[in-house]
Amino acid sequence: MERLILKARVDGIDFADVITSEAGIDAAEWEEQPVTLREDEVSIVEGEPEESEIKSHENDAPEDYYIAGTGLTATGTFIKATYEQMAGLMGGSVKGLGEAAKYLHPSKKQVLERAVRFRLKNGGAIIIPYAKGSVQMNANIGFDGVLKFPFRFKALAQTDFDSDLIIM
Repeated sequence: MERLILKARVDGIDFADVITSEAGIDAAEWEEQPVTLREDEVSIVEGEPEESEIKSHENDAPEDYYIAGTGLTATGTFIKATYEQMAGLMGGSVKGLGEAAKYLHPSKKQVLERAVRFRLKNGGAIIIPYAKGSVQMNANIGFDGVLKFPFRFKALAQTDFDSDLIIM
């Protein structure tokens, strides 16, 4: 069984409200997210399908065979997020302004339900119309320390819109 693995050069990532129809693709209002880490690939991968054989006592060979997909998962890492972007991605809050600003990270994981658009360097785009997932804090303090924000989004099915990935 072949798996879908898609790798492309990303120019940026945007979020919008969940897209529930084909018309919603062009009508979406996208909000730019932090840049992504170059050494870390942004990948959209379809997992191995689940297989199930139906067998009878009378035959050694299966009577029937079912295959169910496991869906698509998008992973990568954001970097260079502002405090406001961090609060939007992971929850928490920002207190103060300018040099006195502080980001207060929450003790509870924030789950995001958004449409995700990966803008490609060739001018195209890949859209997950309904993605659910989270962004994590990964602080690497020290030499060349950088705040990293790994993300993982699962593409979900919708009742009235039978598409979990759009390539433009």
